Amino acid sequence: MKKISAILIFALAFLMRFYGFFWDEGYHFHPDERMLILVAERIDFFKNLNPNFFNYGSLPIYLLKGSSQLIDLVFKTNLANYQGMLVVGRSLSIVSDLITLIIVYRISSLLFEKHKHVKLISLLTLFSYTLSFFPIQNSHFFVVDVFLNLFVCLTAYSILKYLKKPKTATLFLMAVAFAAALTVKITALVILPLIILFIFLTSPKKIVANGLFFLSTALVFSFIFMPYAFLNFPRFIFEVKNQLQMNIDAYVFPYTLQYVGTTPYLYYVKNIFFWGMGPILSLLSLYGAIMLLREQSYKKNVSKNLVFVLVFFYLFYFLLIGRSAVKFMRYLLPLYPFLAIMAGYGLLKFSKNRLSLLLLLSAMFLWSMTFVNIYTHRHTRLEASRWIAVNIPPGSTLAVEHWDDLLPVYDTEKYSFVTLNLYDRPDDAKNKWLDVEKKLSESDYLIIASNRLYTPLIKLGDCQRYQPCYPKTKEYYDKLFSGKLGFEKIAEFVAYPYLNLGPWRWQIKDDWADESFTVYDHPKIMIFKKSDLADCPGKL
Repeated sequence: MKKISAILIFALAFLMRFYGFFWDEGYHFHPDERMLILVAERIDFFKNLNPNFFNYGSLPIYLLKGSSQLIDLVFKTNLANYQGMLVVGRSLSIVSDLITLIIVYRISSLLFEKHKHVKLISLLTLFSYTLSFFPIQNSHFFVVDVFLNLFVCLTAYSILKYLKKPKTATLFLMAVAFAAALTVKITALVILPLIILFIFLTSPKKIVANGLFFLSTALVFSFIFMPYAFLNFPRFIFEVKNQLQMNIDAYVFPYTLQYVGTTPYLYYVKNIFFWGMGPILSLLSLYGAIMLLREQSYKKNVSKNLVFVLVFFYLFYFLLIGRSAVKFMRYLLPLYPFLAIMAGYGLLKFSKNRLSLLLLLSAMFLWSMTFVNIYTHRHTRLEASRWIAVNIPPGSTLAVEHWDDLLPVYDTEKYSFVTLNLYDRPDDAKNKWLDVEKKLSESDYLIIASNRLYTPLIKLGDCQRYQPCYPKTKEYYDKLFSGKLGFEKIAEFVAYPYLNLGPWRWQIKDDWADESFTVYDHPKIMIFKKSDLADCPGKL
């Protein structure tokens, strides 16, 4: 019965990650997905392996292009191109997260092997990770964080296996897993001190031999997975430094301004609680962690040392990554396996009987389905594009915002476009606003394709709290949204998480979630038309 339950949960995990696979009709709306596929187009396993790109590691790019070329070779298809690799890449993301699911199950089984309900806890852990929406959402895109999550989780599992029974084969697995994580994203380097520490604690007398074996193996596989980081080392270091600069200063890039003034750790916790896992799973995870750490009978119920190692491993990861100035939710995706394990134990401890357990599982499922239903709705950018094609006359001039996707996404040749450079600094520069006013006066319509600009720039209008600040830009948005700029809102497109239960519809407005949670798969889009009654449209 337990095996059947595990298979059914695994099938559910697959369906939730595969559902809506092509809901965006292949328009590459995720900028990281778009960039990775563009880089992969340059790769050819028979001619060229140099990606000339080190913002992320090379392993996911090689996996994508290698898989696409292999499929083409064996099945005579045509997938090793920009559009075909979207299908292959998203498939790889789903497979990667399903493998993570298996590893989470194995970690739970290892951790609670002395517990009389070990199989039930492992199943509850499996169910908890299955229903965690953030892994589901990220599996809908080809992004590196899904692969980082897999290899960090595999590293954690191999550490636990090694601590339980030190074996060279396990140490080898640990080194390969770490090398894979490192060549997906350089931030995996933060777990290296922990690995060395655990190797030392396991066999202090062999620390030199085991440490050298681990480091040399990791180095060899890092070269295999990402050779041009070594062959073109100066450029690799230059690009890595640019990316790491975001950890210090959220003003570095325009698209990171949303994180200016956000509180380290707390910002991540808030987004995990409300969006990544949801309140039910988050509370169960916290409850499970507290109960696990305060248990007095470790030797009877759990592997005591392994519990503390697992908690310390993920706590260390959270403390180092969570302090970053830039806090994209996906940076903490590797934390979700641990949270699911704690939630699995929390479910066992909190549920007093089968009925209470069934009610909790049902509530978790309904919460997750509320967000999965995003993929039942056509992408809002496509909805807006269709509306534009029907309602805006060809030849009209459309004002759009820089650093955001252009709308409409097709038939662009029918319209003229002017771009509003609202991120530009200094904000009070006369030429900036003369340029904006001129472009608005030339425009018939104004399109806001997401909250990417207005959310951070309105907040940064407070010059007493933030420097640099955007007081004039805040004034611009205040006038626009209040109808005082000479443009009136004529259309709005949203795809909020929702749940239909008979005649009853429940909807969650997630406008205040982290921008990266909404902007890729369900951004809020607003279209404004120049008012005929305005004396000076666009005048600030």
